[in-house]
Amino acid sequence: MKNIFFLFALLISAGFVANAHAAAPPLTMQILSSSSLSGTAGDFVTVQGQIANTGSQPQSDVTTYLSLMDNQNKLPVDLEDWSAEKGLYIGTIDAHQTLPLNWKIHFVKAGTYSLIIIAEASGSDLPQVSSITQFNVSPKRNLNPGQVLPVALGTPIVLIFIIFLLAYRRRVEE
Repeated sequence: MKNIFFLFALLISAGFVANAHAAAPPLTMQILSSSSLSGTAGDFVTVQGQIANTGSQPQSDVTTYLSLMDNQNKLPVDLEDWSAEKGLYIGTIDAHQTLPLNWKIHFVKAGTYSLIIIAEASGSDLPQVSSITQFNVSPKRNLNPGQVLPVALGTPIVLIFIIFLLAYRRRVEE
């Protein structure tokens, strides 16, 4: 009796796995610009990728998203500061069609990051995910951190000018 129950449970779970795989759309994504993503904080770069429908049926209502993770803190990054285009609505992708994907992102903070593209299609319970691309953002070297240079140089210059002006007025009045 236990063997029949085990066999029944195995067949049901295999059916769920088969249904889960059947519901997944045949979409594949690639990040093409992985070598050009590294830069300095403050830079603007374009993430170039592509999405392909490898199946024999068109996929409708396809939307792609960028997902970014800070590797040091192991936290997702809010793309609101990094990109105005978090998601790209594709619409319909015909069978065996490949389309380009482009996002402009702004390197906000120095660190090491992981980037993936996620695609969702109508009628699918499972999103499709690209491979992970790692990139580094170097810190921006700033000769004037905190904007203190004008104050640090300007204050002594203004004080010296005032002292010379007062000394000149005294000589003129004598």
